[in-house]
Amino acid sequence: MNPRRAAPVPLQAPTPAATRAAAAQPQRENWLLYVFLFLLPLQNLQTGYFPNLGGGLNFLNIGFALALFGAWRCHGRLAQWSSLHRWILAYVAYSVFSLFISYGTVADTGNHFNMLKDAMLAVMIVFLVQMSVTGWSAVRHVLLATILPLPYILRVTWSQHASVSHWHYSDALRISGTFSLLGANEYASFCVTSLVLMLALLVGTHWNWRWRALFAIGIGCTLLGVLWAYSRTSYIALMLGAATVLLLWRGRWKIAVPTLVLAMALPAVLPPSVVERFDSTTLEGNQVDKSTEMRFEFWHIAWENFLAHPLTGSGYHTFQHPEINPMHMDTHNFFMRELTEKGLIGSTITLGMLLSILVAAVRTWRDAPPGSLAQAFGLGMIGVWLSLMLSNVFGDRFTYFPMIGYFWAYVGLLLKSRELALAETTPQPAATPPQERPRLVFAQPRERHHA
Repeated sequence: MNPRRAAPVPLQAPTPAATRAAAAQPQRENWLLYVFLFLLPLQNLQTGYFPNLGGGLNFLNIGFALALFGAWRCHGRLAQWSSLHRWILAYVAYSVFSLFISYGTVADTGNHFNMLKDAMLAVMIVFLVQMSVTGWSAVRHVLLATILPLPYILRVTWSQHASVSHWHYSDALRISGTFSLLGANEYASFCVTSLVLMLALLVGTHWNWRWRALFAIGIGCTLLGVLWAYSRTSYIALMLGAATVLLLWRGRWKIAVPTLVLAMALPAVLPPSVVERFDSTTLEGNQVDKSTEMRFEFWHIAWENFLAHPLTGSGYHTFQHPEINPMHMDTHNFFMRELTEKGLIGSTITLGMLLSILVAAVRTWRDAPPGSLAQAFGLGMIGVWLSLMLSNVFGDRFTYFPMIGYFWAYVGLLLKSRELALAETTPQPAATPPQERPRLVFAQPRERHHA
């Protein structure tokens, strides 16, 4: 199942010899991590069948702790070539600082700690994956653990869709799949992330037909999930991410025109309810739809709150409280919420972290051998990054762990796959023959010649 190797490409920087040595040794598999990732998006099972221990102990906490133990046993190491880890640690540290600011801003902060804990644990999945991946076998197993839940998610989604299906659009059609505590927008964003990455793996690697069939099945499952969630933002984000993957794939910009023609022809083949959902978006005059109009009001309130707390913000998760927003609603814009709650300092750190992810994806796509899994990961994560940024302009698609957990797992695979690929293509230094020990040579005494 290994991807077919291509000719080596020039490298930007040498990879530590320790990576090659670790890849050659027998690998331990973190099966606890694989089970954790398999169950991560199945929120309906977590809430319906897992016991509630109280005190903030939920599936995420227990599963993360067990996966961390498994990662420790694998003796893996973090990738050394990217500055992303420093940005992540800064993001986590300032989020904790912002939590303390919130205690002095709003009255009711009872669940802030648990919410922040769960959000930060989702981010820490990037470290779990890197510590567990010591070779290509673990890369494939992590990838497989994120694909296997998709058919079950489709089954749940189909059951929900069949119960509300209708020719014309109404809000009752919006379903959330296995995301029982979240909404249709969050579920659709999760599907977009998985779909764009698997599209890149399908077109960008030379794996055998079994893996390619898995990628195709995953694409079909997530495509129907996006379609039936009726999320307008996710529709556009999916088209942006998929078009980016196809246009960057082997530099095939010549398919730009067919891609544009296909996008223009989509309304003719989509269900009428999906087309009506698009048509419900209006930004002119008095025809602005209610959802868009409310977003403008939230953004105005958030901007005014930022002007009152420009440096550090009003504190973590404070915007929804009546002291700041009388409507008790979120900003419906992740970047605006970072700005109003964390100020210039926190939003700058968040932006630096996000840009560091994009830089890592571009470097992996550029430096990895053509047709390799690492290059496909770089290609896919560029498309995923663009689609995720667009989605976050119109909502929070970054902090809920069932939705964003796979994104951070893919970032971990991105970092490790580049390191593993370049370690294989780096020429091994020629072994120097052992030098002989110098031997002491004593000069022979000169013979005296007598006349």
